[in-house]
Amino acid sequence: MNDRADKYNCTFSVAIAGKSFEESLTIVAGDSSANESTKFAWGSITKMWTGASIMQLVSRGSFGLDDKAAPMADAAIEAARALGTFPGLNFSRLSDLYGPLVEEVTVHNLLAMQSGIPDFDTANPSRYGPDLDPFRAEVYANPNEDFLEYTLMSEPWVAKGKLTSTPGEGFHYSSTNFGILGLILAHHAGEADYRLFNQSSFLANVPELERAASTITWAATGSPAAHGVMPGFDRTDYNGQDPTKGNGVPVVDVSGVFAGYSAADFVGPPRAVAEIGYALWGSGSRLVPSKLRDLMVPTTSFYGLASQNVGLMGITGGESPYNVSYGHLGATYGYDSIFGYNPTLDVGIAIATNIETETQTQPSDAFCGVYNRVKNYILDESVQKCTYTTDHYYSGTCACI
Repeated sequence: MNDRADKYNCTFSVAIAGKSFEESLTIVAGDSSANESTKFAWGSITKMWTGASIMQLVSRGSFGLDDKAAPMADAAIEAARALGTFPGLNFSRLSDLYGPLVEEVTVHNLLAMQSGIPDFDTANPSRYGPDLDPFRAEVYANPNEDFLEYTLMSEPWVAKGKLTSTPGEGFHYSSTNFGILGLILAHHAGEADYRLFNQSSFLANVPELERAASTITWAATGSPAAHGVMPGFDRTDYNGQDPTKGNGVPVVDVSGVFAGYSAADFVGPPRAVAEIGYALWGSGSRLVPSKLRDLMVPTTSFYGLASQNVGLMGITGGESPYNVSYGHLGATYGYDSIFGYNPTLDVGIAIATNIETETQTQPSDAFCGVYNRVKNYILDESVQKCTYTTDHYYSGTCACI
C-alpha cells in the first residue's frame, strides 16, 4: 500500500474480513500518525447500514417493502413539527415538497433509487467549463452549519413540487431517499428528533460486532474533527477549485461533510466497516435474514437495494465468479472509500482514504491490488502484480500479471 499512498499523496487504511482469517486484518499506509483505529468519514457506505436497518424492520413485520413510504415519513415530519426544534421545517407532508405522485413511492423504490425524488447533492459535470456543485459551495460558505435533513429535503433544487420520474421506473441516484428512510427508522423507534435515534441499533444482539460497534459514531451533527476523524482534503475541481493547490481544500472543520442523515453520516475505522459488511453479506449473514439479504444483492443491474454491484466497475479484473463483488462506494467532501464483498472467496474488503478526487480512483486502485493479493493467498496462487486504470468512478480496468 505504500506505493499507492505515495502515488496519490494520501493516507490509505484497508481492512479485510472473511472466513479465511481468524479475525479482520488492517493495513495502513501514508500518514505515520494513522493506525488501525483511525476513523474516517465513509459517505454513502452508510446506505448499506440504513438498508440493513430497514430490512430488519421488514423482517419483524413493521412494514413491507411494497408499503407506501409517505404515510410513515409524514408521521415523522408531524412529530418533528410538534417538537418545534427544527428551524425551517415549514412543510407537513412529502407531497408539499414533491407533489402528489410521491404518495405512490414505496419503501422498495427508496432503497432501489427508483423514487424520482431529486438528490440534494448537486455535483454537475460540465463539458465546457468547471464542473459545478452549488451545494458544495453552500457547504464551504457555511462550515459550521449542520444542514439538517429537513433543510436538505426542502432545498429549491430538491423540492420542485414534482418527481423527476415515475416511481419504480429507471435509476435515479438520490441520497434524499436515504435521508427519508432514516426518518422512518427514527419514527418507528419512537424518536421524534431523528438526531437522537441510535443508528447503531441494527447491530444489537450480534456478539461478534461488539468491538466494531464500540468504535463507530454517527455524525448527525458536527464536523469530522468533532467526531475524531482524521483530516481530509477535497482535491476536486468543482466550482473552479484548484486541485493542485497545496493538499486540497481542508474539510476537517466543515460540518457539511456529513450532510445527508442516514445517507452519509457513518464514522469509523475500516476494520469496523469490514466486519459489519461481512456480517451483512458474508456466509451465515447475521444482520439480515438471508431471504431479505438476497433481495439486496445487485445481480444484473448496477444498483440493488442499498447496495451497488461494484464488480461491474472492473475493480477485480477478468471474467469469473472471483470478479463478482457487491457493496458500495463512499464519497463525501474530502474522503473517498469503498467496500466490496466477493461471495466466491467469502471475503469483504473496506478501503478508506483521506482525499476526495474527481474520479474517486484511489480506493478502486487499492481494491484492485488488495483483492487480488487476498485471492492469491486464499487459493495458494503465485502473487500477481496488478494495475488499475480508469477515467470515471463507475468504470475501470484491473489488470494482473
